[in-house]
Amino acid sequence: MNRYAISKNILRYLDRYGMTQVQLAEKIGVNPVTMSRWMNGVRPPTVYALKRIARALGCTIDDLVVGLENDL
Repeated sequence: MNRYAISKNILRYLDRYGMTQVQLAEKIGVNPVTMSRWMNGVRPPTVYALKRIARALGCTIDDLVVGLENDL
């Protein structure tokens, strides 16, 4: 799992929906510091966290891990 690709894909969805990292953190029930660590590539999100992020952003885990350039 490339944690930098994941954060890049999450950022694309955040931009698409006009949502901030803090708003996403609140929506999925994690501390904003944890979200920041994921987004900066310090730690990758767990599979369970990816599932919650995907649900919140209306995409699949595959979209977050692999990305869909043409879909965005």
